[in-house]
Amino acid sequence: MRYKYYIALTFVAAAGLVLTALLHLKMPWIAGTAILLLVAVSLLARAVNKPLRAVENGIYLLREQDFASRLPSTGQPDADRLVTMFNSMMECLKTERLHNREQNILLSQLIEAIPSGVAICDLDGNIVQTNRAFDEMVSTPLLDTLYSLKDGDTVTLRTGVSQIYGCSRLWFMDSGFRRCFYIVRPLTDEIVQAEKQLLTRMVRTIGHEVNNAMGSTLSVLESIADTLPSDSFEHSAIESCSTSCHNLVNFVRRYASLVKLPSPTLRPTDLTAELSRLLPQLQALAGSYIIVSFSPPAFSTLVMADPTLLERVIVNIVKNSAESIGSRQGSITITLNGSTLTVSDDGPGIKPQDADKLFTPFFSTKHPDRGLGLMLIADILRAHHATFSLATNITTTFTITLPRA
Repeated sequence: MRYKYYIALTFVAAAGLVLTALLHLKMPWIAGTAILLLVAVSLLARAVNKPLRAVENGIYLLREQDFASRLPSTGQPDADRLVTMFNSMMECLKTERLHNREQNILLSQLIEAIPSGVAICDLDGNIVQTNRAFDEMVSTPLLDTLYSLKDGDTVTLRTGVSQIYGCSRLWFMDSGFRRCFYIVRPLTDEIVQAEKQLLTRMVRTIGHEVNNAMGSTLSVLESIADTLPSDSFEHSAIESCSTSCHNLVNFVRRYASLVKLPSPTLRPTDLTAELSRLLPQLQALAGSYIIVSFSPPAFSTLVMADPTLLERVIVNIVKNSAESIGSRQGSITITLNGSTLTVSDDGPGIKPQDADKLFTPFFSTKHPDRGLGLMLIADILRAHHATFSLATNITTTFTITLPRA
């Protein structure tokens, strides 16, 4: 309000100076009027300069995003109302920025901690930010699948033979533009657990029904056999049927034993020594036409493993390789590099259409009535927290990496 009085005083002094000049008054009057005008102008400039300086300071603070500083009072009620409003706005901006920063930190920590992979893209759709889980999952097939998705799409991808992922493409608004991001969820454990539960129910149900039926059948066959001469054709036929029934019961029991995998007892295990010990057994298992070779490395490798279960894994892998080679001459090569074990054979390999079906119950390229060997291997290796893959190039190679002791 004070600058209004200074403006009025300036106008009065200017009018007085003009009037004294027109009336040709004496010099003291003209000098006094001029001095009054100078004083009024200086007071007006000072009154206007403080608010203008406050405005400049406010603009500087906004430009530098310095929300912690405040404007001082100017001593003028009108200007101080603007200063108070500006300081209140800066306080709100400071509180909002602090709140956003805390939320961003929390969101970043949550994204980094979740087991799902998260990848955020720029406006061109290129991945520019990822969390640790995504970095551990990323592979060329996974990236190809993600880049083929459209907004809102969700697909299931099986990669690395034994890994299953759920891939989704979503979007969010950033400064008025849509930015997409990907979520990759590991589904291997969920799907494997569901398959195993289904398999367990199937095997128990089949085993229960087969055992009941075969028990009654064997009892009847034994009663009939007792009434017949031991050298008769009928007696021999009944014995053959009884043997087939016993074989069927044992067959179902073997399947049932696979779904009752014991929990591994992990302890430091010398993998070199275990493979050397198993080599004669593996050679006998492969047969005389197939050569099983293993060259122990110069240094022993200690891994965390259950030797009994690990032996079942190695025996099953070599058995599958031998069956793949068949009755012709061939070779199975076992190599050990640190904690990574590879078993390669020169069999016909895996057909591309069969690659995605491996490690699933009852799938077999050799025996339609089996198909639990690879599932057993996968269950044991997952219980060991090991990574594994099965690939075919020139040779078929099963690769296992066990945790070091």
